[in-house]
Amino acid sequence: MGSEDHRRAGRGPDSTDRAIINALTDDARTGVTEIAAMANVSRATAYNRIKRLTDDGVIRGYSVVADHARMGLGVTALILISGSQPDWRANREILSSFPEVEYCWYVVGSADIVLLARVADTDQLRDLILTRLQALPGVTATQTLTVIDEVVHRPVVKIPE
Repeated sequence: MGSEDHRRAGRGPDSTDRAIINALTDDARTGVTEIAAMANVSRATAYNRIKRLTDDGVIRGYSVVADHARMGLGVTALILISGSQPDWRANREILSSFPEVEYCWYVVGSADIVLLARVADTDQLRDLILTRLQALPGVTATQTLTVIDEVVHRPVVKIPE
């Protein structure tokens, strides 16, 4: 590990890293040469920075941003789950296996778990909630919020440069 790496340990991304991350956030297919120009660095520097950001886990992967409604998943819901704490480990694995679940968070507050689920219709939503979620070990209650308009959906929140 070089001296620059030691200096950077524990710090957030610098302005060059942020420029690279923001360029990839706009279009993950952007070539290294174009990213280098956007970040005002050499191609080699851009390549090495992307590799380091990936190796350090800052960049965890690249993905597609899909239109869920056009994919036949026209119903989006936030589902709040309350339950007993001893069952959280077992439920993590079960919830991770549900293909309808896009996000799952364990939270502190009036609920214990918040899910973001995407399904084709209310029949599938009903099945998910009444048949599968409420049957999980320790679940005592669910509350469902159905999304009527998705105003902002950012796969990555940009860091100000």
